[in-house]
Amino acid sequence: MDIIGEFFIELIFRRIIVGVFGFYTLLAFYKLTNNQKGADWLNEAAAHEGEEFGKGCLISIVGLISFTSLFMLIGYVVMLITN
Repeated sequence: MDIIGEFFIELIFRRIIVGVFGFYTLLAFYKLTNNQKGADWLNEAAAHEGEEFGKGCLISIVGLISFTSLFMLIGYVVMLITN
């Protein structure tokens, strides 16, 4: 049971929330600002481990911020509709 719970936590939080929200938010930001170098940096494999760790941290932080912002926006819209 513990492995199943850990699997779903890893799948939901790490892969979906942080990975999808973080990666695609950064990719959209780079595309909107016409920063081709940033978009290429996001898609390419890093030359060494330190750079890959930094990229992962950036994606994680942006993912958590965008995920939280999305639900705050949804909550705010629901509050406006119900009042």
